[in-house]
Amino acid sequence: MPDVSACRELGHRKGLAAGLAAVLDGLPLQEAAPRGLVAVPRWTGPADAVPVPLPLVHGEGVEVLRIDGPAGPGLTGTRAAALAAVRLGVLDQLLDLAVERLRHREFGGTPIIERQLVTGEIADLVTEAEELAAALERADDGVPPAVSVAWHERLDALGWRVAMFFGAEGYITDHPARSVHVAAVVANVCVAQASDGHPVSPTPSVSPTPSALSVPQEAPC
Repeated sequence: MPDVSACRELGHRKGLAAGLAAVLDGLPLQEAAPRGLVAVPRWTGPADAVPVPLPLVHGEGVEVLRIDGPAGPGLTGTRAAALAAVRLGVLDQLLDLAVERLRHREFGGTPIIERQLVTGEIADLVTEAEELAAALERADDGVPPAVSVAWHERLDALGWRVAMFFGAEGYITDHPARSVHVAAVVANVCVAQASDGHPVSPTPSVSPTPSALSVPQEAPC
């Protein structure tokens, strides 16, 4: 089972790229490319991979590469859960920033953070995040791809809700809210989809090979 707490803490403390590096540690990149694309920390992919020009993604220290060869299964089971836990940490960090912002903004002479609708939404977000974390703690490599997809779709929705606390600022390319948008792209690229036209099997844990990600790693989460 993934160490959800460690993955979540890594995403919160060091961000999406560091968390993604830990998730992919020891895995041949082909395995995380169910549709011929893979997301990796920048400057860590194979030299023959073709970068996809996505400046927003690059801003988070991540890049999407087009790689040759047959499509892999994509992230499933514990690897998909580990990525979801990293995304939870990224979400936690953004929610911390949102709360701090709302403490210092007023409406009608009252800090926005004290308004009932706002506090209620924050409480709901925290509750839903903890419910998801509990589900991830129980994950193993027998989890169906449809369940992994559901985790990440839920994180997509939570990310949008947190980004809304920043108003129009949340759509500026260099705003911290960029992190949840890029996290959604990473999941869409790397996580196995039940609809992919090839059999889906658990992503194996293997020793690094020349085609595997090869970068200084955090302790695997």
